[in-house]
Amino acid sequence: MARKQVVLRREEILDATVAQINQRGIGTTRVADVASALGVSSGLLHYHFATKELLIEAAFSHAAQREMDSLRRIVARSGSALTRLKAALRLYLPTGQAPDWRLWIDGWAAGMRDTGLQDVMRAMDEQWKSSLITLIQEGVDNGEFHCADPRTATWRITVFLDGLAVPLVARRGVLQKTEAAQWVREHVAAQLGIEAEALAPRRAPARESAGS
Repeated sequence: MARKQVVLRREEILDATVAQINQRGIGTTRVADVASALGVSSGLLHYHFATKELLIEAAFSHAAQREMDSLRRIVARSGSALTRLKAALRLYLPTGQAPDWRLWIDGWAAGMRDTGLQDVMRAMDEQWKSSLITLIQEGVDNGEFHCADPRTATWRITVFLDGLAVPLVARRGVLQKTEAAQWVREHVAAQLGIEAEALAPRRAPARESAGS
């Protein structure tokens, strides 16, 4: 493959690194793999990141910021707290829209040996919890949710979702997504003092028959 004679943007490097980690895992992803995917030399990447560890940490921070931006946009929307919470859960759920659950599971495992990566993962977790606490508190204040402590409710919800990610993502097939989604609705509803059906996906209206 011909090497690019260009200066790469930091975001381009980090996007390629995230893609390689998702494909190969942290342990087997090399700087050379990222360089090959970009069509450049490893030396060019080392110019930006002195070590593989720094590149991996920056890639995780980049991916986390992308999800945080999506979450902040949801929280900042107008409308009911319930509607925004449902959107946040769709983003967070391993059964939903989040494309990077394999990345996060890999990151938490590697973070037990890499303190820099552990700090990145902890910061991401704290930002998620902070945003959800804010949203749940808003719902309590306006009477949509009924729980004594939004912080405790948030912790119980996120710990439950994190636990579901393991069988759904790392052990595919042992748990059906529809069953997991129902458990989530029941668990979240119990924490917020609402009916589980309030968290169910909105159904499209039935079409009228041609003869009606």
